[in-house]
Amino acid sequence: QLVAGKNIIEAEHLTLDELPPYMEAIKKWLPTNMQDLADNLTGELLHQVRPLIKLGLDYLSLDRQANTLSTGELQRIQLGRTLRTQTTGVLYVLDEPSVGLHPDNVSGLIEVFHELVNQGNSLVVVDHETSIISAADWVVEIGPGSGSEGGQIIAQGTPKAVEQDPHSHIGPYLTGNAQLYVRKRADKKDMFKDGKISFSVTKHFNLHNVHTEIPIGRLTSITGFSGAGKTSLILDSLLPALKAEEGKEESPSWVKDLVSAGIKNIISVDATPVGKNQRSTVATYTNIMTQLRKLFAKQPLAKKLGYTASHFSYNNKEGACPTCGGTGTISMDIQYLPDMVEICSPCGGRRFNQKVLRVKWHGMSIADVLDYSVDDALKEAIFADQPRIKKTVQTLHDMGLGYLHFGESTPALSGGEAQRMKLTSHIHRSQKGTLFVFDEPTVGLHPYDVRTLLQVFQKLIDQKATIITITHDLDIMANSDYMIDMGPRGGDKGGQIIASGLPVDISRNKASLTAKYLRAHLELYQK
Repeated sequence: QLVAGKNIIEAEHLTLDELPPYMEAIKKWLPTNMQDLADNLTGELLHQVRPLIKLGLDYLSLDRQANTLSTGELQRIQLGRTLRTQTTGVLYVLDEPSVGLHPDNVSGLIEVFHELVNQGNSLVVVDHETSIISAADWVVEIGPGSGSEGGQIIAQGTPKAVEQDPHSHIGPYLTGNAQLYVRKRADKKDMFKDGKISFSVTKHFNLHNVHTEIPIGRLTSITGFSGAGKTSLILDSLLPALKAEEGKEESPSWVKDLVSAGIKNIISVDATPVGKNQRSTVATYTNIMTQLRKLFAKQPLAKKLGYTASHFSYNNKEGACPTCGGTGTISMDIQYLPDMVEICSPCGGRRFNQKVLRVKWHGMSIADVLDYSVDDALKEAIFADQPRIKKTVQTLHDMGLGYLHFGESTPALSGGEAQRMKLTSHIHRSQKGTLFVFDEPTVGLHPYDVRTLLQVFQKLIDQKATIITITHDLDIMANSDYMIDMGPRGGDKGGQIIASGLPVDISRNKASLTAKYLRAHLELYQK
């Protein structure tokens, strides 16, 4: 059975963007006496589709499987569904809704926010995206720092009022008065002086005969509309092809003419949690815990009691609190309800048994040391005579993680924090022949933290690393040596390299959707 020349399978293959013209074709195909019914049915369908198109999901087909959607795509579908219900009097709380969105998608997101408000609802949006903050009716800024240094309202009011508030940290990024460039970018003539990675993708998803060149020893940003093919190009094609050269996995059949340019080591850094369970902490993930255990085992009382380094681990029965087993918490099973988790009473959440806590170093037990934050430890110079620990602590501070406590559980860290934690072991050694790939590294980061991340990138590049970042962040783009912009849009309308070169040159490219927003961003800071 055909409707306006299509059977139901063909109709399911249509993208959301193709639905409006197909609805018009159906109305023309139906007889006159069915036009009122057609208007009603097609109008209802388009009412559901338009918010999704506005949110940049026009490339999704009707038969797209839900388990293939990204987190950002699922969140936008949920928002679109909320909008079409036309509820009123509802308070919506959205946590980082801009994550993974191209600046053009963010513009559509802001339109949806305004429509929800116009329907009589209230929105509270937790976000660092400056365009969302500028579009808000009221801004509440919390700070001044992170962790124990934060927790105060330092500015609130309209965006204009916050921009002018001398206590505001976000204000300079709204006005363009902050520093945009925090690293020296490579000159065009020297871009490929150390060589280049090059490869071609014959056919993979929406990529067809795409040839790519990436400079060695530089920071390259892969940009473009959501669904344009950035992940397919780098994570699905380049990385497995490079690993295949090392014999680590099979080479993808769609990658041809790979020139690896001396890349021997590939480190993919994503936002997945650090550590597998609550026993993983900042101290155990780095070398700090190992060094602390050795240090406490050398103390006079420890030697007298016959304690070894094993006694100063809450993962061993010798050191763990016998009640909680070293987790610091007790989980109580309540039938038909979620488990209740409480602080362990005997150890007070400190994880260790009382015998181990009797051993002191500089008047502190090992639990006392783990209670310190990175910055407090530096401030009080508690590791002044422990150079190996001091070096790691300084690295954590330099990465903008100074507010973390040594005993803090790593699975609870944000995506951005997890990415930076994963770099602690790489930052102070030669990275020649190493390729770092960052997928959305600015997730959950304040613009100030983005600049800290860029300085971390520069330290890796100073160690001869090559960095590729898949990003929508305009600050990362502006500070990149080289950009590869994909598009023009997503899905079947993407899959092409629209422009490549210096960010400032790409900002003038009229064929690039990214360029429009990058140009405005550069102009904001140059005014």
